[in-house]
Amino acid sequence: MGVKAAYSIGELARLTGQSVRRIRFYSDKGLLPPMLRTATNYRLYTDTDIARLDLIQALRGAGVDLATIQRLLTRRLTLKDVLQTRLDVLEAEIASKRRAATVLRATLRLPNPADDDLRRIWTMSSLSNQQMKARIEAFIDDISTGSSLNDDWRQQVLDMSIPELPDDPTPEQLAAWDELATLLADPSFVREVQEGTTAFWTDALDPEAYQRVSIEAYNAAAKASCEGLSPDSAEAQTIARKWFEGSARAMGKTADRGVLDWHLSQYDAYAGRLGRYRDLLVILRGETSPMAADREVWGWLNDALKALPIAS
Repeated sequence: MGVKAAYSIGELARLTGQSVRRIRFYSDKGLLPPMLRTATNYRLYTDTDIARLDLIQALRGAGVDLATIQRLLTRRLTLKDVLQTRLDVLEAEIASKRRAATVLRATLRLPNPADDDLRRIWTMSSLSNQQMKARIEAFIDDISTGSSLNDDWRQQVLDMSIPELPDDPTPEQLAAWDELATLLADPSFVREVQEGTTAFWTDALDPEAYQRVSIEAYNAAAKASCEGLSPDSAEAQTIARKWFEGSARAMGKTADRGVLDWHLSQYDAYAGRLGRYRDLLVILRGETSPMAADREVWGWLNDALKALPIAS
C-alpha cells in the first residue's frame, strides 16, 4: 500500500499538537527521521511518522528516556521490555515517595519534632524486612540463653515474632517499626525478657500442659469478667486456684507463694515493655487485635490471684 499523504513539519505540528521545535529535535536525534524530502531538501512526514511521534510522546509521558526509545524504534528492544522496565522504575519511585510521605506524617505526629526525630524515623524506615528479621532472630537467641527453650518452641516463638513493614505502611506502622527497632536495641529490655524466659523455660516445664491450662483459665476468666463477677468472689477464687495449681504443675513446681509471686511479676511484665513489644507486632501485621480486652481479662485473673489465701 502506498503512502497516503506527505506533511511538512508545520503541518505535522498542527496535526499532532507538538511544536515544530520538538519535532525537529526528535528528527535530529534520529527518533523521527523524515521518510521523504522535497527537491529543496525540506522534510516531509507521513501518516507512519504521525503514529511514530504519538508513540514517542506516550513513552516520554511515561518517563522513558530518549536512548531507550531509540533502542525500541530500531527494534533492539521490544515494547513489552520497555514498558515493563519503565513500570518497575515507576513503582520504585512511587514506593519511595510514599515512604517519604509516611515518614513526614509520622514525624509530624510528634508534638515538637526535631532534627533527630526525622533522622531517626527515616533511618528506621530504611531498615529492611530481612534486617529486622535478623534482629528478631538475634533477640530470640539472646533471651533463650540459659533456658531450656527447645528448637521446636523456639521456631514457634520466632514465627510469631517476625514482623514485616508493608510496602505502603501507615504512619502507625512506621512508628511501630521505629519503636520496635529501638526496643530490640535496648540491653535492659533484652535482659528483662531473658530473665523471665530462663525462669519459665526449665527442664521441668511441660509447655503443652501450660498452654492448655492458660487457655482454660483465660476462657473462664473472660466469661466471669463479662458476667460482672468480682475477682474476690468465690467463683473467681475457684478459677484462680485452678489456674494457679494447674500452671504450677505444668512448670514442675509446688503451688506456693513463690510461684504466685512469679505469676504476679509476669503480669507486670506483660503490662509493661514486653506487652508493648507484642502490641507492636500486632500493629505491624495490620491485625485488629483485642489487646484491650485481653488486658482486661488477664487483669481480672491477676486480681483474683492476688486474693488467693496463699501463705508466705
